[in-house]
Amino acid sequence: MVQRRDKKEILVWDRATRAFHWSLLVMVVVCWITSEIEDALFWTHLVAGYIVLLLVLFRLAWGVMGGRHARFGDFVRGWPAIRGHVRELLALKPSRYVGHNPLGGWMILALLAVLSLTVVTGLFAGDDDETGPYAILVNPVIADAMSEVHETLFGLLMFLVALHVLGVLADSLLGRENLVRAMWTGNKQVPKNDPGDNPETDAAEPSIFRFLMALILAAVVLAAVIWGAPV
Repeated sequence: MVQRRDKKEILVWDRATRAFHWSLLVMVVVCWITSEIEDALFWTHLVAGYIVLLLVLFRLAWGVMGGRHARFGDFVRGWPAIRGHVRELLALKPSRYVGHNPLGGWMILALLAVLSLTVVTGLFAGDDDETGPYAILVNPVIADAMSEVHETLFGLLMFLVALHVLGVLADSLLGRENLVRAMWTGNKQVPKNDPGDNPETDAAEPSIFRFLMALILAAVVLAAVIWGAPV
């Protein structure tokens, strides 16, 4: 790719963040497909749900241990920043952000929250023979209600995903940069003299030790959820 002389390409999204993003997309699609086919693919749906939980747990840990732009502290901003960004969007002149913009940052948190609640309600859901592993611990009426909430939350998740995609397309168009490509390659083009850029820290992948620690923490919590389920 030919770069303009006044721009340079830097690493924004580390490998773990990119792997999480695309893996989560695949597993959500699997969950959606298997939820539409009753009985036969229930166990596939359950396993896919566990993998989604693992990914969410990993992302929560990676929000503390990951690269600069993967950390929550980099993209979770207060109301003034959100309000200002909305005004800029309405004027079709949004400010440029190397990582997530203020709305995008809160969308990430919303998606993680809804994903977590969807998985948890699925664990306690009870619907005829298709019951979650923890449904036996609650009253059948509650289990049935959990099933309804589970489906409603998944619908909300699809709505948020649609908003997320629209936001990415709008940001790509207005900012004249391919954000889908950036999430695939990890790289973005920035002005050569960008004062917010620090090549010594931004261009480096987080250490394998930090990645393994985040993965182990997520795996331990997931193992506790699976093995703690009543037989």
